[in-house]
Amino acid sequence: MLSVRVDTCTQTVMTEKQDLRSRLVVGRRRDGRREFDEDAVRELVELCLKPGVSIARAAMDHDVNPNQLRRWISRHQQHTLQTPTRPDPLVIDGVSIDIPGAARRVPMSEAQTFVPVVTTASTVPAVSPVLPPAPSLMVLSLHVRLSNGVEFDLGEASVDELATVIQILGRLPCSGSTKR
Repeated sequence: MLSVRVDTCTQTVMTEKQDLRSRLVVGRRRDGRREFDEDAVRELVELCLKPGVSIARAAMDHDVNPNQLRRWISRHQQHTLQTPTRPDPLVIDGVSIDIPGAARRVPMSEAQTFVPVVTTASTVPAVSPVLPPAPSLMVLSLHVRLSNGVEFDLGEASVDELATVIQILGRLPCSGSTKR
């Protein structure tokens, strides 16, 4: 008896790749060059921008020249940099930043113009207590040396700013080798 085991997860991924591959090319020009569907190209570029995805492998899987795919990615990144509005102030270049205790910014249109002030008579003399500086007011510095020789100095930064920089640096793609 012949038994067949079907891995539905792998099968779904393969059909999605085949579907995208079949949607990429919409026609051919007289000189033999292919015409590509913009939506399928955008989908392929977004697939390539995910962490850990090899652009060369994605190009081979979708029957596209890796240099062409790199041009599409560059064009997509330039287009996203040229847009004046950012989708969320806590998302930078597609990387979400987790800042502990960060408050969400409110657009000026949503902010109240006037805030009511209520005063009361106080019999207690106003004495300002001396408090130690809050941890968020600490000033720190950071020096980073990357494996490719690039050095990065950040002086006089708050803990939140350093946390943001460290999160971004931690999400950068790195080379498998540190040899030159």
